[in-house]
Amino acid sequence: MANRSFPEVSEIEHSLIDPRVIVTIRWIALSGQLITVLLVHFALGFVLPLVPVLAIISTGILLNLWQTSLHRNGLRLSRPPVLFVLVFDVIQLAALLYFAGGLLNPFSILFLAPVAVSAAILDIFSTISLVIIVTISASILTIHHSPLPWSDSGFKVPALYQFGLWIALVISTIFMACYVFWLASKSKKMSEMLGQTRLMLASERQVIALGSLATAAAHKLGSPLTTIRLISDDLLSQLKLNSIQEEDLLLLKDEIERCQVILSELDTDALKTNRELNILMPAALAIQTMVATLTSSFKIQIEWKVENNPDKPQPEIAQTPELSYALEALLENANDFAETKIVVDIFWDYQSIYIKIIDDGIGYSSSVLSNIGQPENSSRLGQDGHRGFGLFLVNSFIRQLNGTTSFGNRKPKGASVEIKVPIESLV
Repeated sequence: MANRSFPEVSEIEHSLIDPRVIVTIRWIALSGQLITVLLVHFALGFVLPLVPVLAIISTGILLNLWQTSLHRNGLRLSRPPVLFVLVFDVIQLAALLYFAGGLLNPFSILFLAPVAVSAAILDIFSTISLVIIVTISASILTIHHSPLPWSDSGFKVPALYQFGLWIALVISTIFMACYVFWLASKSKKMSEMLGQTRLMLASERQVIALGSLATAAAHKLGSPLTTIRLISDDLLSQLKLNSIQEEDLLLLKDEIERCQVILSELDTDALKTNRELNILMPAALAIQTMVATLTSSFKIQIEWKVENNPDKPQPEIAQTPELSYALEALLENANDFAETKIVVDIFWDYQSIYIKIIDDGIGYSSSVLSNIGQPENSSRLGQDGHRGFGLFLVNSFIRQLNGTTSFGNRKPKGASVEIKVPIESLV
């Protein structure tokens, strides 16, 4: 797998942000703000400055209507407009809280929402900018804000407590931004690797499809070319031709022969491709053929063990790209760690094929084994270009075949991997 060429992560541009998600979230937030303000003012009897509060909410509604119109025109938001919208959300919330008690208002916790959205979909610099804006807004609200409605009854909050709220909000904002951004980056890397895998497998399938088309074209064009060649031979033998006509017919005959040679070569290459990837053959032979090019370069001895049970005849399978890449990745890992030999044990039942790869190396470390199949999980992460995605991709390949993988260590030493794949996924 290390020998396969993948595009670098930095070369992959993430898709633009769907504005419908941002618009929907804001409609929910604006509805909640409006309902809360009306309930507090009319149902609970706490007098709020309705004119400025409703004006702030109306500004958010106008912004959302503008975004909705952009979406109807087929436009999609890129990163700068999304950052502007999130900054507006922070400032709008800060303006509402100014008229409703500042940080003492329980809804001040909603400052975390825009930061979480930014950390999930925007870059690190946009998220840092938003964290700074939230910190500045919280600092201003700590000092300047309208009192809570029940402050006239003697309820007072000590200044030290307000400072504690400010510290808690700022720390929570920074922690939320860092943690969500870390999770989002992991998810993006995983999506990129899976996307590269799908492109690679799609390319293999296109090669198979082109090979089939080339075979069909070679067979269909062969008959007309043969007919044309026979007619040209008859013309040469029957007609009284001058030197120019004879020269033209000889050139036509040469070109027909050239076309037939090209078609025969195309047919041979296409048949070779289809034979390697599509033709059913005994399971052990198909598996050995899939990894033959790779294992021929190994210095470590490979011992093949194939079940021989007359009660369970050997199934016939095709050489699928998913299984081929998975086996190559596992054998490369085994070759890197094995000391003397690698054992490949192939057996089956009536529903599935089992492939067990065993080496006599040091085995998996406890940290790797506990997170087996997760991205960036490798004892050689960062060494010689290793990115820790090998076993993660193996799991993905086998899952696409509706199979399973299990990893373990052997005593006294060595590692083992067992692959189980339904036979129907390989035919």
